[in-house]
Amino acid sequence: MGVTWKNLAILCATLGLAGAWIANAPADDEAVFPMPRGKTLVSECGGCHTTYAPGLLPARSWRRMLSELGNHFGEDASVQEPVRLALLKDLEDMAADGAFADLRMRRIAASVPAAATPQRITETAYFRYIHDEVPREFWQRKAIGTPANCIACHPRANEGHYGEREVRIPK
Repeated sequence: MGVTWKNLAILCATLGLAGAWIANAPADDEAVFPMPRGKTLVSECGGCHTTYAPGLLPARSWRRMLSELGNHFGEDASVQEPVRLALLKDLEDMAADGAFADLRMRRIAASVPAAATPQRITETAYFRYIHDEVPREFWQRKAIGTPANCIACHPRANEGHYGEREVRIPK
């Protein structure tokens, strides 16, 4: 079978599409976590702090957190029950051990002891491992303030992007 312009065009189109697909795929160091499609999580939680990716904690942690919104780290973060239930569904589905968990998220869930129900992502073995090279004094910089302020260094944290290539450590 000879090479025709039609076959060559099909081959070029196929290679072009494959290249575009590969170019848009996240690299291993990008650490992209899925986020709920709706705006409820961003509007309700992101109004006060970084909108943390649900895949950073197991479902039991999110259940506990949403059951204690009246005292959410010392603040009253109560929401109407329909909103709480919508948040809970999104968080459980996309949790580290949820229905949509990928291999990295399942590893995060496995790193949390079965008896533990952490509410702070910064207390997980995953967080400590990923941030083990960050000098302690960085957390004390005014623009960062606390390890929980993900968006200070990860500008797209509210979108579930925590990639190393995007890290910008404030001075």
